Amino acid sequence: MHPRVVPTIKSKKGIDIFFDGQPFDLKVTYLPRGYDPIKAISNPSDLAVWMYENQGAQRFGSDNRLFVILIDKDNPEKSWELKRDFNLVFNKIDTFFDNEVVSNNDEIVFTFGKNTYTTVAKVLIITK
Repeated sequence: MHPRVVPTIKSKKGIDIFFDGQPFDLKVTYLPRGYDPIKAISNPSDLAVWMYENQGAQRFGSDNRLFVILIDKDNPEKSWELKRDFNLVFNKIDTFFDNEVVSNNDEIVFTFGKNTYTTVAKVLIITK
């Protein structure tokens, strides 16, 4: 575990870790089908908004989230295989935590149903 990250001791809904003193729900996933990888890399906050707005109603949450998005740029349908590349993934995660901070710039506003929410979202995109 990274020294700037504190894992939660008990599973608490919506909180997996604390980073910079802020609670985050950790989501490791892939680029949504049809989402432009270049757009995701150049504007990750738009991707975060998309992820919140397109979550299923049964799994809805407006908690702070850290999205770790795995993308195989040459073969997107094989992005799931990046989970096996532990060296790549953990090196990128360590570098992310070494260099990132939580700030007002991480606030996003999204709409779900008929409600508008404000939350904090960080996005780490790991590409191969």
